[in-house]
Amino acid sequence: MFVAVGEQHWGHFNPDTMTVDLHPEPQPDDEDMVDFAAVHTLLNGGTVYAVEPEKVPDEAPVAAILRF
Repeated sequence: MFVAVGEQHWGHFNPDTMTVDLHPEPQPDDEDMVDFAAVHTLLNGGTVYAVEPEKVPDEAPVAAILRF
């Protein structure tokens, strides 16, 4: 996973419905979904690289190479 340094996207992950609600500003009980994705990538054996934003394709906050 490639994470753009300084990016934050606030929201809440619902594990029951496997959905994410994103908010433009942090709300109570929100967490940074970029950090959430990075932590879960590491917990599942993946690698996370923090890179400058211009190094992430399509100006996205994150990019990943997926394997099955």
